[in-house]
Amino acid sequence: MALDGNTTGNNNTACGVAALGSNSAGGFNTATGANTLGNNSTGDFNTASGASALDKNTTGKSNTASGYTALYKNTTGNYDTAYGQGAVYGNTTGSNNTGLGQNALKSNTTGKNNIAIGSNAGLNLTTGDNSIDIFDRGIPGEANTFSLASVTT
Repeated sequence: MALDGNTTGNNNTACGVAALGSNSAGGFNTATGANTLGNNSTGDFNTASGASALDKNTTGKSNTASGYTALYKNTTGNYDTAYGQGAVYGNTTGSNNTGLGQNALKSNTTGKNNIAIGSNAGLNLTTGDNSIDIFDRGIPGEANTFSLASVTT
């Protein structure tokens, strides 16, 4: 059930099977969809929409995920934004990342301050910091780079 484990958390909104189901003390969270923020325990100020969005989050705060499995593996990362199916999917502890588009920054695990725009943008980035990928898949571990793919129609 939604908010099933809530004990002292306040100002939370949950709609969907197991949405915010493990939340105990986290506050000011919004979860819409099955398993959204399902493992959140004390994380605050998170917003998740779409089945399994931010599902593994435990203590991460101020994250926004919209789309099926967006920010799925995030546990303690903060201030991340993911829009699109699978966007920033693999992130666990990385913070201040933004992925816009299907699978944008999907493989990022611990990288921080990254931006990816477009379907599969930054897909290969795993641990690097401070990179911007626009319609470019990126390179594992790259840091301090700007990549713009050639787009043809």
